[in-house]
Amino acid sequence: MQSAVLPEKKTPSTEQTALLEKEDTGYTTAKARSPCILTNRAPPLGERWMAKLHNRIPVSALTIPGTHDSAAFTGAWPFIQTQKMGITEQLNAGIRYFDLRCGLRDDIVEMVHGSAILGLTLSVLLDMVYLWMMSHPTEALVVQIKQDRAAERSSLHFAHAIWSCISSGNTHWRTANTTPTLGELRGRIQLLRRFTGPTLHAYGIDVTQWQDNPSKPFTIYTWHDVQVTIQDHYRPAEAQALPALIARKGGDVVELLEHAAANIDSGHWYINFTSAYEFNLWYQLPPREIAVGGYWAFKWEEGINPRLSGYLQQHKGQRRYGIVPMDFPESGADDLITALIESNYKHVPSNASWVWRTLLVVVFILAATAAFVYATCDRRTAACMLSGGHFNKSWRCTKD
Repeated sequence: MQSAVLPEKKTPSTEQTALLEKEDTGYTTAKARSPCILTNRAPPLGERWMAKLHNRIPVSALTIPGTHDSAAFTGAWPFIQTQKMGITEQLNAGIRYFDLRCGLRDDIVEMVHGSAILGLTLSVLLDMVYLWMMSHPTEALVVQIKQDRAAERSSLHFAHAIWSCISSGNTHWRTANTTPTLGELRGRIQLLRRFTGPTLHAYGIDVTQWQDNPSKPFTIYTWHDVQVTIQDHYRPAEAQALPALIARKGGDVVELLEHAAANIDSGHWYINFTSAYEFNLWYQLPPREIAVGGYWAFKWEEGINPRLSGYLQQHKGQRRYGIVPMDFPESGADDLITALIESNYKHVPSNASWVWRTLLVVVFILAATAAFVYATCDRRTAACMLSGGHFNKSWRCTKD
């Protein structure tokens, strides 16, 4: 089987390194927050979990942890914020799919969540991603870019503005319209294009046929034989209380997880959003409450994240689930991202197995050392006795 051939590791420039000394809560400041480190885990998880996967596997055949509205971490408004981890934190935690919602204002592409401007530009966000990828050449990313807000005071077309942002770092991108293998994508980003524009027929994988809030999963068939099945039912048609909404959304998520795992066509993409919210006269349920859980009728109701984690624990082993974009994936359940990553491997050594292996190695070394010492002493004893001597109190061979 083909082994992984790793891209050459690049060294960031002084200017790129300086980017990490700024704050990533706004486009005038862009610091990557402290990494979210997966502690006490056996490799190949965490920052370089793709390193030991084979080059020939299609990216569509992987289980890929992702985030929904990936840039909505800059503020704490309950119906705007969908993440607490910054971009670099998400990358370090194992996130490999990013859902970027953008708007054009004064000819600058800004990160938005609906009508909310998040105070971060696409170019600064991408610089943080490029900097991270230079030191992680084994990893591959999938990025969906969507126009989520009408242009303001701009002469550029949105598509041209995005093209300008991407072309300035084009060595980091794969903008082909076909499904790449992991080997093709290592060290780069596959574009999923969710915006229209002139002469963009073959620019990225075209997902512009994306349906808004459908009650059932739907499949996009591109002109270039790429099939993408998507579950993105984020809000029910009728008002629902927290328990009912979580149960409904949880059922949607599990349905597509099962479908992806059962499909033998490794070239078929799956994108399964776990995010949802409810805002109406009767209920105001923000994304975090649905993802993590909350109190309802004086009783704690577990959210989507702990339920998804429980499902993965009950279905351990190598199973393809596709891309799973989440809200607050580090919250509400231990190792949810790790559990998704582990489904890419037939066997991922547990902490206990690594401890036992280490102990066995130590015991073997000690036994070999003892055998060597014993054999050496035994040879000395035999030589001393053959010469007619004996050992004195100082363990020296002497003759009377």
